[in-house]
Amino acid sequence: MTSPLAEFPLTSTTDPDEAQSILSRELADVRFRRIRDRRSFHLEMNGVHLGRTLLGFNRFAADTLVDVGSVNDVYVFVIGTGPPSVFELDDEPIVCAEDGAMVSPSRRLIIRRPAGSGLLVVRAKSDALEERLGQVIDRSPRRPLAFDRRVDLARGAGAHARHLVRFLVESLQRDGTILEQPLLRAGFNDMLVSALLSLPSNYSEQLSDRSQVSVAPGTVRRAEAFMEANATEAITVSDLVNVCGCSSSALYNAFRRFRGYTPMQFLAESRLESAREALESPAPGDTVTSIAYACGFPHLGRFSGAYRRCFGELPSETLRRADPTSGA
Repeated sequence: MTSPLAEFPLTSTTDPDEAQSILSRELADVRFRRIRDRRSFHLEMNGVHLGRTLLGFNRFAADTLVDVGSVNDVYVFVIGTGPPSVFELDDEPIVCAEDGAMVSPSRRLIIRRPAGSGLLVVRAKSDALEERLGQVIDRSPRRPLAFDRRVDLARGAGAHARHLVRFLVESLQRDGTILEQPLLRAGFNDMLVSALLSLPSNYSEQLSDRSQVSVAPGTVRRAEAFMEANATEAITVSDLVNVCGCSSSALYNAFRRFRGYTPMQFLAESRLESAREALESPAPGDTVTSIAYACGFPHLGRFSGAYRRCFGELPSETLRRADPTSGA
């Protein structure tokens, strides 16, 4: 049986060292912690580079335990074929059969590849997804893009992503010369980036409410720019009205229509992002209290509650991780 993308071979090797090198070059740095039967080891890997994405397939002929460590600067979406591989993402096991896996940067990853297991893979560079995200939400993302680890391939965005990947694979297998057309190659790249961005992530709620975000009026953009530049100051609605040159009702209506939240909610999120950056890179003597006050939060209890709802941990936990000697 012909393997997916067999017309675009990247390697076919029985040498584990060569296999590690190819995988590290094309996907992420890896090392094999265990190969059950080295005599039967074989890696087949095919793939097509489409700008800032890679559409590929790989198959292991021997049971292999693959240690990836932390993926850097790329996102990787995988769909299993044959005997299911198990992705342990931050110690959460994901069986790549009914579900797919989405690997975001900085997540710890170990992969258990049984003999005969195959994976369809989409690898996208971080800057490609972040750039597209910024275009959709009409501003630079203020926190790192992080996807849900487990992807439901049977319904929703996961099913659409799976169908798109298989459609592109089948199209390339029918006629690989279509990649000689620069516009088609770029279009395939754009489709994959958009499909990955549609998968469940910490930006899903914003993305689902922003069908008209690209036409947000200048009043919204001016207000956001002013609040980002002065997030630690005591900004009032009057300040925003003066900056934008419109009434307060017009400003609030524009935010609700094109952003889905109020100007003050945007300001609070900007302050939380500033606080997180300070907690992750504290100066000598910094405490949660001093950082909260410096970022415009006069009430420590409210700050801690809002911070935990936004980031899933207390500000003291973030500070302690960045500086274990701090009193937090």
